[in-house]
Amino acid sequence: MKTLKLNGIPSLFLVTAISFLLPSCMFFHDTVTFHALGKMPAVKTPVPKVEIDTNISVGTLLGGTVKSRKPYDIRVYYMDHTFTFATIEITALTVTYADGSNDTRAASLKLPMRFQSTVYESYNSMDGGVVVVNKSSILDAYLSDTIQRDEPFTLSIKGRFIKGNGTIIPFTIREKYDMTRDKRTETWADFVSGV
Repeated sequence: MKTLKLNGIPSLFLVTAISFLLPSCMFFHDTVTFHALGKMPAVKTPVPKVEIDTNISVGTLLGGTVKSRKPYDIRVYYMDHTFTFATIEITALTVTYADGSNDTRAASLKLPMRFQSTVYESYNSMDGGVVVVNKSSILDAYLSDTIQRDEPFTLSIKGRFIKGNGTIIPFTIREKYDMTRDKRTETWADFVSGV
């Protein structure tokens, strides 16, 4: 008895099935984003940058819910290209909403909190296949579960950089944040292309 070989048929079937399935996959967004209003005033001493992480999760890569998850996190970081600082310390932090109330999660942080610097490497590909490695130090303070509400707020942070020789350089951050909500539906193709 002869056996019929169907080379490529299973992969053709899979490609065809995926081409019909993916356009029907939908993503349902319910996310928030916080935007700093204005610019920090120019200062002579270093000041770290701040990011608000809204913990966005995606149901599956074939569709589902794209959602922000409360409570949100605050990241305070500083790239030190001179390897000057050994530690960043957060000594005070408040999140104040428009109604004048302070976020209880931010208020419950056990301060001061110290974070050691770590080496950060970035890679650049050059002509001829040469890869250049750049090293710097990063001071990264990740403060989990510090923002509970989907509302504009004012963030106040006091802290200090500590050099390897013990020298202290204080910093103060005061920024207002606005909030936008993204509630929309998009196709798999739009989600993947980032449109």
